[in-house]
Amino acid sequence: MVSLIPNYSSPRQHPDQGLTLLELLVAIVIVGILSALAVPSMLQQSLKAQQAVAQSYIGSVNRAQQTYRLEFPVFANNIANLGIALPLASDQYTFQFGTTNSILAEFQAFPQNNDLNAITGCVFANIVAGSSATTTSTVLEQAGAGAAPAVPPSC
Repeated sequence: MVSLIPNYSSPRQHPDQGLTLLELLVAIVIVGILSALAVPSMLQQSLKAQQAVAQSYIGSVNRAQQTYRLEFPVFANNIANLGIALPLASDQYTFQFGTTNSILAEFQAFPQNNDLNAITGCVFANIVAGSSATTTSTVLEQAGAGAAPAVPPSC
């Protein structure tokens, strides 16, 4: 015969009394372990996002320098000449021009955080005839050492 009355043979004889202290502690420990595993991963993703923003700024300046060099015999040495609206400072990076002349332009990102990479955008002019030139660009990165912020490499 099938009984419709539940059989409470488990340690919890009365389910309407809520959780025991042991069950609550086990749940807290499990949540703590999952948090300890997830937080470092989230912080690493945040650093990658901040570096991606800096790389995007460097790429924008590199492209603007290539365009500028097509019109003038030298590379630009300031943002205003390039005609782009980029900040020269953010919460995580400070940006500045390095060497700029007729054959080379550097734009550097100095990290404010020891864990971020330093980044340099390099644009090179290959003189074809007179002041006419073709341009190539590259991005260089220097990993942070942990003890002090990284220094952007030179082109």
